[in-house]
Amino acid sequence: MMKHLRNLGFTNRLALYLVLLLIGMVAGGFYLAVRSIEASFTGALYCYTVIATPLGTALSVVLARVVDKNKAENTNNGKGVKFAAAEARNFAEEDSTDSPPI
Repeated sequence: MMKHLRNLGFTNRLALYLVLLLIGMVAGGFYLAVRSIEASFTGALYCYTVIATPLGTALSVVLARVVDKNKAENTNNGKGVKFAAAEARNFAEEDSTDSPPI
């Protein structure tokens, strides 16, 4: 799995990290809610809501743009740009030791 993560591009890796951050935010909110119930706290959790709501909104906007970018990268004559490039190389893996992937 780690080899697969190394082969991902920057934006795809960023999207994966943002999804993990969103999962952590949801888990943190659940933990905070459980602890509040255990302590018989009946008030609102403004401290969490004020931070989590704008951050979650911003992360969802960024994730939508990553999806749009990937969609734009993979459309060309119905095949996809990356598929067409691989087809031109006869599906041989390119050696990218001297430069980072674009």
